[in-house]
Amino acid sequence: MADSFVSGLVGTLKDMAKEKVDLLLGVPGEIQKLQSTLRNIQSVLLDAEKRRIEDKAVNDWLMELKDVMYDADDVLDEWRTAAEKCTPGESPSKRFKGNIFSIFAGLSDEVKFRHEVGIKIKDLNDRLEDISARRSKLQLHVSAAEPRVVPRVSRITSPVMESDMVGEQLEEDAKALVEQLTKQDPSKNVVVLAIVGIGGIGKTTLAQKVFNDGKIKASFRTTIWVCVSQEFSETDLLRNIVKGAGGSHDGEQSRSLLEPSLEGILRGNKFLLVLDDVWDARIWDDLLRNPLQGGAAGSRVLVTTRNEGIAREMKAAHVHLMKLLPPEDGWSLLCKKATMNAGEQRDAQDLKDTGMKIVEKCGGLPLAIKTIGGVLCTRGLNRNAWEEVLRSAAWSRTGLPEGVHGALNLSYQDLPAHLKQCFLYCALFPEDYVFRGSAIVRLWIAEGFVEARGDVSLEEAGEQYHRELFHRSLLQSVQLYDLDYDEHSKMHDLLRSLGHFLSRDESLFISNVQNEWRSAAVTMKLRRLSIVATETMDIRDIVSWTRQNESVRTLLLEGIHDSVKDIDDSLKNLVRLRVLHLTYTNIDILPHYIGNLIHLRYLNVSHSRVMELPESICNLTNLQFLLLRGCDQLRHIPRGIARLFNLRTLDCTYTHLESLPCGIGRLKHLNKLGGFVVNTGNDGMCPLEALCGLQELRYLSVGRLERAWLEAEPGRDTSVLKGNHKLKNLHLHCSSTLTSDDYTEEQIERIAKVLNVALHPPSSVVWLRLQNFFGRRYPSWMASASISSLLPNISRLELNYCVHWPLLPPLGKLPSLEFLFIRGARAVTTIGPEFFGCEAAATAGHERERNSKRPSSSSSSTSPPSSFPKLRQLELLEMTNMEVWDWVAEGFAMRRLDKLVLGNCPKLKSLPEGLIRQATCLTTLFLADVCALKSIRGFPCVKEMSIIGESDLEIVADLPALELLNLGLFGCRNNHLPEWLAQQSFTTLQRLDVFGTTQQLVRCLQNGADWPMIERFPIFSIRDGRGNYINFIKHSCTFDTNLVDDDAAFADPAEEEEEEEEKHQ
Repeated sequence: MADSFVSGLVGTLKDMAKEKVDLLLGVPGEIQKLQSTLRNIQSVLLDAEKRRIEDKAVNDWLMELKDVMYDADDVLDEWRTAAEKCTPGESPSKRFKGNIFSIFAGLSDEVKFRHEVGIKIKDLNDRLEDISARRSKLQLHVSAAEPRVVPRVSRITSPVMESDMVGEQLEEDAKALVEQLTKQDPSKNVVVLAIVGIGGIGKTTLAQKVFNDGKIKASFRTTIWVCVSQEFSETDLLRNIVKGAGGSHDGEQSRSLLEPSLEGILRGNKFLLVLDDVWDARIWDDLLRNPLQGGAAGSRVLVTTRNEGIAREMKAAHVHLMKLLPPEDGWSLLCKKATMNAGEQRDAQDLKDTGMKIVEKCGGLPLAIKTIGGVLCTRGLNRNAWEEVLRSAAWSRTGLPEGVHGALNLSYQDLPAHLKQCFLYCALFPEDYVFRGSAIVRLWIAEGFVEARGDVSLEEAGEQYHRELFHRSLLQSVQLYDLDYDEHSKMHDLLRSLGHFLSRDESLFISNVQNEWRSAAVTMKLRRLSIVATETMDIRDIVSWTRQNESVRTLLLEGIHDSVKDIDDSLKNLVRLRVLHLTYTNIDILPHYIGNLIHLRYLNVSHSRVMELPESICNLTNLQFLLLRGCDQLRHIPRGIARLFNLRTLDCTYTHLESLPCGIGRLKHLNKLGGFVVNTGNDGMCPLEALCGLQELRYLSVGRLERAWLEAEPGRDTSVLKGNHKLKNLHLHCSSTLTSDDYTEEQIERIAKVLNVALHPPSSVVWLRLQNFFGRRYPSWMASASISSLLPNISRLELNYCVHWPLLPPLGKLPSLEFLFIRGARAVTTIGPEFFGCEAAATAGHERERNSKRPSSSSSSTSPPSSFPKLRQLELLEMTNMEVWDWVAEGFAMRRLDKLVLGNCPKLKSLPEGLIRQATCLTTLFLADVCALKSIRGFPCVKEMSIIGESDLEIVADLPALELLNLGLFGCRNNHLPEWLAQQSFTTLQRLDVFGTTQQLVRCLQNGADWPMIERFPIFSIRDGRGNYINFIKHSCTFDTNLVDDDAAFADPAEEEEEEEEKHQ
């Protein structure tokens, strides 16, 4: 880690030496001397890093060296900052190429400033000379310069989501656990089972395999996964379970209110709750047992823990003890992680003898094998390299924290210096914290860990760092949302423990003020502090202590509700801050002296109560990231914001800004601009044209576009986004409160021109959203016959509330489209050939049908292009006037469609026959308030179907793969189950879930009118809005209900609907 720091300083000193800065500072030769000393020290750093764990003297030497380097970094940063104020906007490589004397000619305190910097540099040299002199006493060996490892993964690839399950034993274990979870135990409703094993043995991997098993999904109405961890908060845990069960906690902080909310959601509900990484059995007896007891018979809690005693205390009915991997399975896992593809896996068999010795050294521990596999993957299939890893001294566990395998330390030691810093920084966050790739990269950049080379931006380089850590198994990939293009990861708690240990002299994470943080803090010179607060935490002592640590570079505070004034006061002293993260706090006004934090690169006050930003913030010329997301009380940004010429991210989304100041277009390094508010350019505010110069943007969201109609001047033919070939995400919005009735015909015509011309997206865009446009037609670049070449990379498209478009664009031509969401297209009455991009289909349909019956000739042998060739998910919502969906497509269409959602389309009478014939991959069908639909039949692959709300369905048939059926009948006109349920056998159906009225529920009792219809289903459950339920399992003849009052059968349906509406208000 120190090596990367030294490299950066040497580079800066080299630039300064070229410009003879030492002469200007009155310390001739000192810059070159500093550079030379650092290079000499750099030659032994690799050896020092390896020995620091076992040799306290070496560790102390390294700490002293880093202390000098941090001071040097601050001194040089002061110099750069002063230079930039005189030559703003120049790239770092050019700043020292001019005459440095002229740069400072205008400074009134020039002599004093130069003298102070010169003295500091001379002092740094004296300290470094003393440190360098002690190298020989410590017998530090010179090492060859560390080569920069070129990753074997392409810079543009994403982590592959793949299972780490290997071997027949784990498959059998997963199958056995599924059987245990789904077998019936009539003695009690909620049964606990546990997976027990040492850290890194694969408990979570096995639990995930079980959780995602098809039989589990069919057996449980609700499945919930929560990470508990050692540092859990009771209220956070309750909120996460409520959310996972499909409920809403509304930010509630009180356990006394959350517990009954959870109990109400799960009452009568057959659920599976996975509690991953439990460290304290009291979580069950003192917190969860009572609110979970109302669950239906067959409900299960699956716990993963390192301690078998915890499983016993929780009265686990079954405990699965994890075993270490047998050698052959260990080799399979190592081979999988050490190679890039199946071909390399075959070739790796030539190295099996060495590989098996490595597996033996890993002790059969999957986490150790995976991380060593990541090391070997960087070496390729080279026997000498593999044997060198086998012989490495870093396997030693001496001095490591309990439970941390030597393989993890070896994997860390093998990292290039730049990745070591990034890895250790991840340990500043809570256990099981999910890192969003772009968010952690911003922090790495702000700390100076990321180096851009060639034409690669800092963000792109940082994203590659993130991928490298993932591919080395030092971070674990997490997939939160199917539609999220960002990469997410988290850190295994053993690797986090290693990170805490290795950074213990300069970094501190606090989640509980009762912990012994004071003893750890006494001996350290703190550089990074992270505090995650609970609602009851009093952090005044920590804040008071922080004031004494002027050396802090990163301050991460989240969820702080008290002591806001104390935090403000502390900022006066933290003059070396690079990163200030104050999210979800009660801070309403940032202090004016924040403008004195000249080193600050990152300021995040998202989701706080900040109402205004001080003008002094415009003095922070080093600021790269300003994040104001969700500050809904913020109305204005200081006009001098354009002076922040190093700004790379400005995120104002979900604020109520009236406008942005003029000059935003001069921020040439902007990579992300969220919440750009359109203005006419009057009163010093920012017009749409300001976007023209922002050629580095990769993310852009623009709001209040109804104001932009004045900008579409006659003769204008150039998009403000023209030439921006890096833009990936583009979100364009008009205000949601306005409709076309609020505008004249001229204004409607002008907004159409703005959309057609000024906002033509570049071809690089991957995610496009258009919202609340009040024009009467979609933009011309969507209507073009060449839409496939104009928008070749669109993968996700959202068209929301473009309520006056009578037709949909020819989206079938988009070659990369995977996710399509259309909401509120209320003027559309028919989806026809234009949607598929078949220009001639309407007039030539019958002719094609006749020709298809004739033998094909050589002149017509070329098959027509496929429509929607990559579409996986289609959602049509609030299309209240759509009556007809015609399937008139040339060739094939939607052959990859996996999920179809239709919501609030009350006039749609039928699903197109072409959809049935061609969407052969469709497995999920969700229909809500599609009232006029008469028939659903013929879908060969649909496994899961939901039908919610009012429905006139008469036929549901020919669904040979259907396994899960969910009916939401609450408020329906009929107080009985639909008749089509009795008309078909549904032989493959495993589970039927109904949410209905009390009258519908009573009819499902064993003596009820609908019982003959439902007794043939393997699993059946029905609930009403009053907490009544019935659960039935056929193979065990289990029938469970809490409906004991027959009077409930005569409940007024209108009264039930009123009660349900009140709940959701």
